[in-house]
Amino acid sequence: MATAIGSLVQQLDLTMAEFPTLRRAMILRNLATLFADYAPRLGSEHIHAFDMVMLHVARTMDEADRSELSRRISSIANAPPKLIRDLAFDPTEAVAIPALERATVLTDDDLVAIARACGQPQLLALTRRRTLVELVTDIIVERGNAEISRALARNLGAKLSLEGYTRLVGRSLSDPELAASLGKRGDVPTMLMPKMQISSGSPFIGIETSATIPDPALFAAEVFVGGQARRGEITEAVLVGWLDSGRETEALVALARLAGVPSRTAIEAYHASSYEPLLYLVRSVRFGWKILKLFMATKSERETPPEVMRGMMEAFQALSVTTAQRVVRMNAARSRIDTQHD
Repeated sequence: MATAIGSLVQQLDLTMAEFPTLRRAMILRNLATLFADYAPRLGSEHIHAFDMVMLHVARTMDEADRSELSRRISSIANAPPKLIRDLAFDPTEAVAIPALERATVLTDDDLVAIARACGQPQLLALTRRRTLVELVTDIIVERGNAEISRALARNLGAKLSLEGYTRLVGRSLSDPELAASLGKRGDVPTMLMPKMQISSGSPFIGIETSATIPDPALFAAEVFVGGQARRGEITEAVLVGWLDSGRETEALVALARLAGVPSRTAIEAYHASSYEPLLYLVRSVRFGWKILKLFMATKSERETPPEVMRGMMEAFQALSVTTAQRVVRMNAARSRIDTQHD
């Protein structure tokens, strides 16, 4: 069999040299179609024959033809392994990516070698594979950019090592989207949970939240705001920017942190039927009227009636910082007692 294939390849060498590129491309497409049609019924010797012949022809083709071939055969379970490997290692993104995303005949050793040497687009393609072992994900985490880290965290079929998780958790402190993806995984090592915590020291997992704030969003906000706080970047101007850009969850978490109360307190105040709970929180941290007005503006698509706004502003101006702080502390203490009794 091996001798016959070798003879066939030698004949191809002589024949293909005489064929123009278009003719060779047609031959390659016909071979790919023939293989795809008969793949489920082919034995190992037949696959080996297709592998040698198609690989030989494919190496004479240009980027466009190799890219088309990669798209056509990469998802076939018993695709010719040497051909697939040749396509996957191709430095051209359009050729390599289909094989990197879908080809199951690539070995873990192949994936490790590719991950160590390829560019960012190919790394991103690797994150889309149905499964990935830790040897591969460790390299992806080490070399990948922020987009790749997020994509890898979203792939529940990708197994992450303790080192990989440690790096991703560290990055999530300044990346809410990554934090949200990590929050959806059920395999985060227990020892890393303390690094993902709110200001009161409670783990993220199991936080009580308002029904209108999904857990992943709160998780992301907690991690992000925690990173900002460690750099001393939570200011009134920062909250204004967040509210102006529609990031009220981060603004609420930051407000709670500054006021020294659990995040759920600020969230409940935000969703209360009255503006007073939120007013007390904003006033207790010495923020101005603009913050409260922006918070209220994000609560409803309808504009707050002028008479309500006037009453709110008058109440804000009449409330002293000292009184607001005392009320916030009393409510926080009462909430802790109620929680202990539950």
